[in-house]
Amino acid sequence: MRVAVVGPFSGPRAAWGELLEGAAAAHDGVRWEFHDDRGDAIVARKVAETIVADGGHALVVGHFNSAGARLALPVYRCAGVPLLLPLATAPRLLDGPAGAALRWCPDDLAQLVELRSAIRRAGHTRLAVADDGSTYGAVLAQLLRGLPADGVRLVDAGDADALVVCGTHVGAAREARARRAAGFTGALYFTDDCAVDEFPGLLGDAGHAANVARLRGGAAAYVESALATAAAVLTAHPELTGTALLDAVRAHADRRFTPQGDPEPSATGTTGPGWEVVPLDPPTRPTAAHHGAGSGAGHDGKAYDVLVIGAGVLGAATADLLARQGLRVAMTAPSAEDPAATRYSGGLVRAYEPDPAMRELAVRSHRPAWREGAAPHGPSGFRRTGSLVLLGEADLDEAAKGVAELTGAGIEAALLTPRELDDRFSGLRTRDVAGAVWEPGGGYADPAATCLRHRRDAAAHGAFVLPGRVRHLDQRPDHVHVTLEQGEVGARAVVLAAGAGTPWIRGHGLTATADAPAGQPRTKRIRYAFFRLPGNPVTPTVVDLVTGLWARPQHTGLGAGGWLVGRPADEWDVPPGGADTVTAAQAEHIREGAVRRWPGLARAEFLGGRHGVDLFTADGRPLIGPDPSTPRVVFATGGSGAGFKTAPAVAESAAAHALAALG
Repeated sequence: MRVAVVGPFSGPRAAWGELLEGAAAAHDGVRWEFHDDRGDAIVARKVAETIVADGGHALVVGHFNSAGARLALPVYRCAGVPLLLPLATAPRLLDGPAGAALRWCPDDLAQLVELRSAIRRAGHTRLAVADDGSTYGAVLAQLLRGLPADGVRLVDAGDADALVVCGTHVGAAREARARRAAGFTGALYFTDDCAVDEFPGLLGDAGHAANVARLRGGAAAYVESALATAAAVLTAHPELTGTALLDAVRAHADRRFTPQGDPEPSATGTTGPGWEVVPLDPPTRPTAAHHGAGSGAGHDGKAYDVLVIGAGVLGAATADLLARQGLRVAMTAPSAEDPAATRYSGGLVRAYEPDPAMRELAVRSHRPAWREGAAPHGPSGFRRTGSLVLLGEADLDEAAKGVAELTGAGIEAALLTPRELDDRFSGLRTRDVAGAVWEPGGGYADPAATCLRHRRDAAAHGAFVLPGRVRHLDQRPDHVHVTLEQGEVGARAVVLAAGAGTPWIRGHGLTATADAPAGQPRTKRIRYAFFRLPGNPVTPTVVDLVTGLWARPQHTGLGAGGWLVGRPADEWDVPPGGADTVTAAQAEHIREGAVRRWPGLARAEFLGGRHGVDLFTADGRPLIGPDPSTPRVVFATGGSGAGFKTAPAVAESAAAHALAALG
């Protein structure tokens, strides 16, 4: 069973993500998949959309950030995905239709009431309230100022004997240090975001006479309870989904919930809802350790070992390999605005390539899953149709060498004559063909399913998922600083597997790697159309080196029951992207070229088409290896139209280069 765990696993609030990681590690039998929302509300909404689009998660645990939970909840509610909220404390968070979420913790109004009571019990009578400048802190401060006086009078900081600082633990520490430097000597009180181990170190000498509000028993107990309940219910009832699953979680939990999903105030479980105010412990570690010194974290919180940029099959496969090494790996998530080239790939699978270097990658990538013929409904949707590569006279010598290499690697292959082609494949016009490489084990896979399998495997091995576009990379002495749409992260190394998006991320002046010649990679638009060919007499996948055409059957999805045909066009230096459309004129251009090889297409019904964008290198070989100018950035891009079938081998090379960059 797959459960999405959402929280701040990097960024200034990464200390809270550690609670989620630790609790998940204690429970087997469930695939915990970590999605990093960095404690940011807008990112949280993007994370929710990614999780729902995946469609394979039984439920979600998180979000930590209340503002993010408020934006994400409608997404989960519409999709029928249950949400468990261990630590989101905003008042009235679950307003709306019931049956979508359960909240483990009490809300912030109760926290602020307990803070005022603790201040009064300590004998303080003059209270000042400050915030760290964040929206979160400002809202808490406003709520606190609106509570009844109850024997404690609100005053300016200069006249106060107690000061409450509301906000995030990093911001609150900064504000408190400034207040101490300005001369405040009274007692300090902090709201619950500061109840993490690293906070005393952040406060330093300013932490004397300091207290912090926290969930009764500590926040870790609430996280542990929520994840333990989810694991127990899913293990016992893996068939449950939606409302039925949420009802089972409600029944199994160690606390009672209101019909809306909030914890009942009278709950008396082992960690029953409530707040307490406790003295702040002195720091146990040097302050620098809390900032990730030496790890590339800087001011951004906990850094990743490797960030893989790219949502396609190559990026996902690379993230999977690196996560299996026990590294702290993050991968970018696909989105409707940034579809990977994999989404529009034809998915052709074969081992023969006319270029020896590309052939070596294709042979290495020819996994047992292809060789043994996985079921069409398996994780990659592979269909063994056989593969033909049609040859001109100039291609025959290299083809003979290639067939020998394939058979030597245990891949069945043969060099067919034109007569053998005519005998075996009716409807295929071969008068200008000098021969063909035939691979009975070739065929095609479902690119989206293959990509999703790698992403799920990476997540199952601990890779984090980050949403949003990457804008810029900046190598620092010990890490790469990565700017995303919604914030910044640090990584000790970056694998840039963004395909056609690479020039827009890295800059159009891409340099060569040690394994690739100079010459700027260029983007190129790729189009193909679906036609219904009566009788569909040609069944294998076909790559035509004479005309540049490629084709295969289409069994499911767009164009199901038809014949996919692609024809090259000189559309270069275009922005990345794609769609499930081609115009009638574009389809006719494809048809006009294809009838040279399949005359029956002249009368075939047009069923639709797709277009995408690939990145082509000067010699047609992938760009793999570190950028000489920024060696912590590893290129894994430029598949030149062959990226899908060579992705496993390229991912292995990219992962090896990333490990070398880590030292």
